[in-house]
Amino acid sequence: MDRKSLTFEQAEGVEPLPSQLNRKDVSPRVRATIWAVLEEEIRTEERPYGKFGPLWFKIFRNEYAFRQGRPIDEFVNSFASYYNKIKSEIMNADYIQVFGFLQWVIRDPSTPKNFITEIAEGLAWSHAAYRLIDGDTLVPVSDPLVTEALERAMADARSSGMGAGLAHLRSAIDQLATDQYANSVRESIHAVEAVALRLNRGSKTLGTALTRLEANGTIHEAMKKGFSALYGYTNDERGIRHSLIEGEAAKVDEADALFMLGACAAFVSYLIAKGQAAGLMK
Repeated sequence: MDRKSLTFEQAEGVEPLPSQLNRKDVSPRVRATIWAVLEEEIRTEERPYGKFGPLWFKIFRNEYAFRQGRPIDEFVNSFASYYNKIKSEIMNADYIQVFGFLQWVIRDPSTPKNFITEIAEGLAWSHAAYRLIDGDTLVPVSDPLVTEALERAMADARSSGMGAGLAHLRSAIDQLATDQYANSVRESIHAVEAVALRLNRGSKTLGTALTRLEANGTIHEAMKKGFSALYGYTNDERGIRHSLIEGEAAKVDEADALFMLGACAAFVSYLIAKGQAAGLMK
């Protein structure tokens, strides 16, 4: 019955990570966004006879010499050739080359401030794994431990037959990818709820299931209290579920959703391991 709630790809374990967590990949959406911002900016610098104007000529000549380590006098002011080269790299190169080039350009003193602002906004909009801070530094949006926890939880849920938990984790990822952060938090909590209820079939809610699992020694009291506190965050009068029920936008952002996805994924793996040790897994 669990497979009926999943697509074939999900049931077979082909679940992509949300782009915010996939640090070594640059999605087509991120590439297209970076190129759109850059192309619009440098297109204004195109001059007659196929040359760059003075601003981007200086920026790209500096990149050619001081980043690539090539003789500065050999840089050719050819708009078409350099334009095509940059486009090819942005759209096809690995994440090191793409973000390395981007950060170098951002840090050039001549780079226009409006370009930097638009790049920062574009990286956030396209859910890039790296974001701009302090106006000149690209940093990962999430700790790699979140990625590891999510990958492990999905593998654990799949191998133990916890199809409902797997489906909710997958849904949390989908919601995260479409800016539905409150929905993502809700689905992350549902993943834990699905596993807890499966381990304690007589329970109707996550709170009851955790209490019973604590009582029979399956989970530690501190773990139960910690997750109950997170669960309460989604249920109090200002929480996630209340806002969804009332039809209002919950005050939840990307950081909240990423944290809850990682925390819930780790707890899914914890519950599955404890359930297996206690003989609760069928």
